[in-house]
Amino acid sequence: MLVHKKISAALTFVVVLAVVGGVSWALISSQQAPQFSIQERVRDEVMAYIKINHPETAQFMNDLAWAGGRATPQDILGAETFAYYSQGWNVTISYAVIANPAYAVAVDYLVPTENGVSIPYRVMWQGTWENCVITETSYTFAQ
Repeated sequence: MLVHKKISAALTFVVVLAVVGGVSWALISSQQAPQFSIQERVRDEVMAYIKINHPETAQFMNDLAWAGGRATPQDILGAETFAYYSQGWNVTISYAVIANPAYAVAVDYLVPTENGVSIPYRVMWQGTWENCVITETSYTFAQ
């Protein structure tokens, strides 16, 4: 009889420990940072590529807070377009809806003059992101 009570107490302890551990794991998992979409990853990696490979652009990349998202018209099938905007930056990502597509990326940055006082800058970049590899096809920096 004493052995059964000890086994029962041990099983109860294990069950309570498992429940508390599961609830704790669920709470911690729900508070983790959200996962980025593949389009956001492409955008961020391309912007980092531009900043590293064209350091003259770094001065325009402080504290970017992106807005935007899916921009594909509802009647288009087989292709997707996403557009993101932040502080003069416009990033457009287009791709075919297939497994492991090549993402065509166009980046445009424009700072207009304010009453003719500031110097206007323009950055235009085009390239692709495919399987985590960025290929630049054109780049222009103008002021």
